[in-house]
Amino acid sequence: MKTLVISVIIAMTSVVNAVAGNRANQFAYNTETNEGRVQTQTVFKVENNKFLHNHLKYNYIYDNSGRISQKEVLKWNENTQRFEKHHSLNFFYGNEVTVEYAAWNEKDSAYSSIKEKAVYQINEGTMRYLGYDWNEKENNWNLTMEHDAIYWSDALLANK
Repeated sequence: MKTLVISVIIAMTSVVNAVAGNRANQFAYNTETNEGRVQTQTVFKVENNKFLHNHLKYNYIYDNSGRISQKEVLKWNENTQRFEKHHSLNFFYGNEVTVEYAAWNEKDSAYSSIKEKAVYQINEGTMRYLGYDWNEKENNWNLTMEHDAIYWSDALLANK
């Protein structure tokens, strides 16, 4: 189940990058691991196939089962010449996998602004993706996107 969710996330990232015109050769990566787990990954923008410029930094935290529980995203600030907290993806595991997008709040010095979440429901042969936005006025989550995927051992088909 965990492998399927990660595979789907990677596949969706590739599709989004292709549609957005992002090319893999525009970025370079430096990954630091500890006991086989990625701890930090720094993303550099590549200029003229020669120069690397700081862009993003990812910090990973794992739960007791070895699953990612938090992916912190920091953006490079040219003015201060340092990485600054931007947002965090918080992962919750149960009968489904929930990923919350929490924006960094300077005033609170915390990831306190949760405005979006994704829920992955996995059943026999199918996976459902549900995207939600937080509605401030109604004080609840609004479903904004829903996709169903049917998979076999080596194939994944998406339906909207």
